[in-house]
Amino acid sequence: MSVVRFIAARYVWPRQFSVISIIGGISVLGMVIGTAALIVVMSLFNGFRDVAYNLMIGFGPHVQVVAAQGRTLPNPERAIGALHEVGLTQARLSSESRLVLTAGGRTSVVEAVGVESDTVSVLRGPREATFVGGFMTQVEHDVASLVVASGVAERMGVYVGDTVELLSPQAIERAVNTMTLPRGVRAVVRGIFQSNAAREIDHSRVYVSQSALGRAIGTVAATSADAVYVSAAQAVEQAESSAERLRTMLGPGYTVRTWADVNRGLVETMKLERVGSFIVLALIIVVAAFNVLVALSLGVVEKRRDIAVLLTLGLRPRDIRMMYIRQGLALGIVAVGIGLLLGVGLTWGQITYSWISFDVSQGYLVPALPMKIEVLDVLLTAAVGLVLAATAAAYPAGRAARTQIADALRSE
Repeated sequence: MSVVRFIAARYVWPRQFSVISIIGGISVLGMVIGTAALIVVMSLFNGFRDVAYNLMIGFGPHVQVVAAQGRTLPNPERAIGALHEVGLTQARLSSESRLVLTAGGRTSVVEAVGVESDTVSVLRGPREATFVGGFMTQVEHDVASLVVASGVAERMGVYVGDTVELLSPQAIERAVNTMTLPRGVRAVVRGIFQSNAAREIDHSRVYVSQSALGRAIGTVAATSADAVYVSAAQAVEQAESSAERLRTMLGPGYTVRTWADVNRGLVETMKLERVGSFIVLALIIVVAAFNVLVALSLGVVEKRRDIAVLLTLGLRPRDIRMMYIRQGLALGIVAVGIGLLLGVGLTWGQITYSWISFDVSQGYLVPALPMKIEVLDVLLTAAVGLVLAATAAAYPAGRAARTQIADALRSE
């Protein structure tokens, strides 16, 4: 061990307590708490992000092709062919239209989705989200079947088995012009779903057969081509690259959007909250690093005579500078190391043992507080702590290196 390292280690672990050693201990404790808090909070954000992504990915299409202008999709066969060409074989054409839903004297504007078959893979999300009744849209006994969102069912006061009527805006306009009662399509509620993915879906979406939608609005035209991946992991990793290929293949007449584009507001908000929380919690480490600066600066004042003696024995100013920088790094390594172990340990314990759990039957979306450790977060947190510790040591190290031998010995 070199002389510089030996002296630096000697100053890190003082043999007697003093105000300086107490300040140093507080700074180490602060960095430990800040580092552990960063790991736990970042893991918590990762867990909730995955939950939100699974909700968004599990309900709607992963990649969707719509018209750049207007609602009707130009050349739907071309859109389906392009989706198949990029590997999205689970694709279908979809028709959407605004309708007026009436039941028991109540009315509500809903977004109706026409479904050719309620067993296609693109609809596995709505099927799994149906918690009352079943996801069935086929006509039975010449009466259309309807699956409604939970918000629509609550607002309209309807339940499985109730009969409602679907009216198009055109039918209402004709009734007003002819002074007659509007005639719509009768449908029976077969199921109620709740996506938990988007508020507008849970308060306005209904599913009905393609034929019933055609009878309600007079004609049915494809408004989008929807496709899903086999797994959620593929949707996260490949959706954007597939969308870029589709934009190049289809040209300006089409708009291609992914599940992240559809939920852009929520995705960007989660990212912003994550960055903001990291910055706020990093301030704990900044304050602790400031305490390191204070402790080392007081140490320089207290050890002026020792520094002068070391300089007379042949140590160079840069050796003195490195000695204090090593002290700062040593404090940082100890504090960050303990903080990482504490943060990762708490996170691992929650993941393994579910210390904080919830009762799903009471309406919670998850059975336990979701957490996920990512290596990048651990490395970034460690880097921030060590950089701040080294930066805090820079000023007292420079001050110690500028010590004048004669002045230091004379002051003693």
